Amino acid sequence: MSLNRSAAALWLVLAAAACSTAGAGKAGAAEVCAPRAGHALRFVDVFDGAVVDQAKLVPDVAEERSGQWQLGYVYDAGRFVTVRCKYADGQAVDVKLAAKVQACRYRLEADKALKLFCE
Repeated sequence: MSLNRSAAALWLVLAAAACSTAGAGKAGAAEVCAPRAGHALRFVDVFDGAVVDQAKLVPDVAEERSGQWQLGYVYDAGRFVTVRCKYADGQAVDVKLAAKVQACRYRLEADKALKLFCE
């Protein structure tokens, strides 16, 4: 899938959703975007390093209702990952994943809630 198609697919999935990630129920998977009462998670951006560096990553897999980023290589190169969680009220929260994660997965739930988990 081309970079533009992947980005477009992710945007469509996230735009239709309230956010969080797939991997729920998997041992070692942790939810990254904290739930906020009354404010659904709408989008997530994943960055190689700090957000200010603007190195936004495109998912390695971007399907209609799920996708994932493989991230081990970022840590292997001595860097870290930052996830920007964007909520329905316009608020954004940046979460630095300083400890190595291999992958982050998202899934659009039946109730249109998007779930994001990293492990």
